[in-house]
Amino acid sequence: MIADTEAFWYDEDRLLACIGDWMFEKILACLDGSPLAEQILPHLIGGGFGKVILLKVVDTSVINLPIGVPGGPAIPVRTKSMEKRFQDELSRMPDYLEKLAQPLRDKGLDVECVVLQGIPSETIITYAKENKVNLIAMATHGHSGLRQVVMGSTVEYVVKHGGLPVLLVTPQKR
Repeated sequence: MIADTEAFWYDEDRLLACIGDWMFEKILACLDGSPLAEQILPHLIGGGFGKVILLKVVDTSVINLPIGVPGGPAIPVRTKSMEKRFQDELSRMPDYLEKLAQPLRDKGLDVECVVLQGIPSETIITYAKENKVNLIAMATHGHSGLRQVVMGSTVEYVVKHGGLPVLLVTPQKR
């Protein structure tokens, strides 16, 4: 669901989104690091947006392994290998986003790249509200298997709790 309105339309040549008289000036494109999620990017070209923000949230929940006994509380535990994988991903993301941003800039878009740490669904919503984003863009199937369940729930959470219009693109499997 994009919004509780019929005043949304999509044209292959130009992305134009409006609700009433409100045009989207700032769009937040959420990426998860997968090629499927990157398929949202061509849909941003020609949209007439004032600014496009490419956001990658490095999920902090993957570095806290809950360990406990049945019936007792779970205690988050971090291993060195989990921390290393997390730090490696965190350090790779600025270059990853800049690589994706350049073709958009070449097409005349004003693009900003942002890497944050946190729980993706909550971090996306918080960032969008704090930065006065008008529209959130997300791919619906960036991962497969268990990661799909997690990312699918991220999309669902953002749509249900974000309080902002969400452009959803279902990527084509390559």
